[in-house]
Amino acid sequence: MLPQRPTTTDDLARLIAEAARDKTQVRIQGSASMPLARFDPSRPIRDISTLRMNKILDHAVSDMTVTVQAGISLEALQRELAWHNQWLPIDPPALCIDGRSPMRRTLAGLIATNSLGPLRAMDAGANDWRRLLLGMRWIDASGTLIKGGGRTMKNVAGYHTPRLMIGAAGTLAAIAELTLRTSPRPEDESALTFFCPSAAAANALLAAIRLAPVTPAYLQLCPRHTFSGNPLQLPAPPRDGLALTAGFLDRPASCAAQINAIRQLPEAAASESISHTAAPAGRLRLWMTSEPAPAPPHASFRAHMLPTQVCDFLQKLDRVKGTWLIAEAATATIRGHAPVPDLQRLLPPAAALLLADHSTPPPSLYAPIKQALDPAAIFGTL
Repeated sequence: MLPQRPTTTDDLARLIAEAARDKTQVRIQGSASMPLARFDPSRPIRDISTLRMNKILDHAVSDMTVTVQAGISLEALQRELAWHNQWLPIDPPALCIDGRSPMRRTLAGLIATNSLGPLRAMDAGANDWRRLLLGMRWIDASGTLIKGGGRTMKNVAGYHTPRLMIGAAGTLAAIAELTLRTSPRPEDESALTFFCPSAAAANALLAAIRLAPVTPAYLQLCPRHTFSGNPLQLPAPPRDGLALTAGFLDRPASCAAQINAIRQLPEAAASESISHTAAPAGRLRLWMTSEPAPAPPHASFRAHMLPTQVCDFLQKLDRVKGTWLIAEAATATIRGHAPVPDLQRLLPPAAALLLADHSTPPPSLYAPIKQALDPAAIFGTL
């Protein structure tokens, strides 16, 4: 049965209210690139697609805010913002299913899955969804339209309720409209890739870059086997080595000066390096953003750990056959796929592991919030 396709917030609220009266589960779909919610197969499910809720409702160019419907794609929004020399500074990951681009994911889906790519580290973490999201309108489990936040930076006195929806996989409510903070488009992009011979060399270089007078927009780490599939056909690092890519989004002269400053670091002398101009740098960043679909017995995962543990973990896990691994060094976040037993065996103490197949329990705070907002599990569960 084809999903219902509302075009307005009122239509969406009506459909959810009908489902609530019928005690029917509601599965909200956008691009369907990262379906994370689980549903009870013994209960009826109503599929609702937001793909026709794809309009820009307001763009305050001078205030650098934009209000959109939930189903607009990142690609469509970026194309419209570019006319005003603005953009949304995110490059979210997505599984490469049927050649689907991460840019075709919907804005509500990106927020529901808390999807952020390497650029989350830009401007000292200012590209986190919690800072980009100014306001939201959503539909609760009874079909009631609720509003939180607003269209300015300082619009909340108390708890910023829209943040509850970030990473909830659409299991708390149905997102209808979003107000987001935009940024000026950078003039240029450049990147520098180091081929570090060991995890220790990569750790030392990362520490030196963090202390240097430079502001990289992203710092990405790739082990040998993953990096060998890069789209620029660059050579792979040596055995047990890591490829470290530092990217810059700024004026051309500033990008060149910062790349030169990194090359002059004493810790950089131990590793060969290759610089990339705008087009190759962008291709490499987007490749590191996308993720191929895993093949059994591998499972998609996300891990969080101390920054000093990332390089060693990548080096050890890369020795497991068939793994695919990318690390955002600035936030100590690792994405990829690998066998679960190897993940659990090699995971450092105090690290967090999240598996896409729901074999890990949801956060402890999720249950009471779910019970308060959707006790009948209309929107499914994590």
